[in-house]
Amino acid sequence: MKTLISAAVLSMTMMGAAYAADPSGELDYPPVQNTASTVSRAQVQAELQAAKAAGQVTFGELEQPAAYAAGPAPTRAEVRADAHAARDNGADAFGELDYQASFGPADASRG
Repeated sequence: MKTLISAAVLSMTMMGAAYAADPSGELDYPPVQNTASTVSRAQVQAELQAAKAAGQVTFGELEQPAAYAAGPAPTRAEVRADAHAARDNGADAFGELDYQASFGPADASRG
């Protein structure tokens, strides 16, 4: 009985050594990467300050610039005229349209 237990312990030891020598599966993922830096801490801080000064670094929520010009609001008539002009030149497509329908003289009664 002692021989059987000794053989089992010895075989488990050998299997453990074999698996430890050659990592596989998830043990070696992700592969080790060299992360040695070539710049100093002072250089990184200087680059950060320069980026902040240039407006390239932002924090928190950003406000989007206004999409309208600062000036008086257009009148209702101007908005309607712009909408009619867009419809007439085909710039008002919406929905799932792949094309703009063009009506000829025979189709004028439908449009």
